[in-house]
Amino acid sequence: MMLSGEAINGLIKSGALSIQPLSPDTVRENGVDLRVGSQYAIYSFNDQVIDPCNLDNARDLYSIVEAKDGKIVIPPRNFVLLTTTEYVKFPNDVIGLCNLRSTVARYGLSSPPTVIDAGFEGNVTIEIVNSSSNYIVLRPGMRFLHVVLSRTEGAAKYSGKYLGQRGVTPPKGLRDECK
Repeated sequence: MMLSGEAINGLIKSGALSIQPLSPDTVRENGVDLRVGSQYAIYSFNDQVIDPCNLDNARDLYSIVEAKDGKIVIPPRNFVLLTTTEYVKFPNDVIGLCNLRSTVARYGLSSPPTVIDAGFEGNVTIEIVNSSSNYIVLRPGMRFLHVVLSRTEGAAKYSGKYLGQRGVTPPKGLRDECK
């Protein structure tokens, strides 16, 4: 069941859902809009072979950058990892389905399907792909990510490596998962 803005406001008021900072335009008709944080990550190298199965941690593959002059420039046919300004804490029976706001997507940006797991807590790191031939500029503080909230059947508690993350978080290596 997808949650309406009224239901989301009820979760926030009861303390079951936390979004900090909470702006007046965060809760929308059928979800929440989150804002671009001031930090992003971009690959440090180009034209390399990257094998996640041979990595314990992929942090060394990325440069973590603070927005310069209030701008995050996403190169053509490239991608960045963005973080949200907001630190969220989801209840154990609510997930978030992440999409770019359609206005942002209409410039040639997209985001792979991303789920905020039930019980997740932290800043949200999201992959943004620029499929256009243009440099696209985003600015910290602008609404960019629309998250649709849905109740789960039963409770679950996220306990993965990204729990409590602050700022942009590069991917973990998959060495332990690959045989």
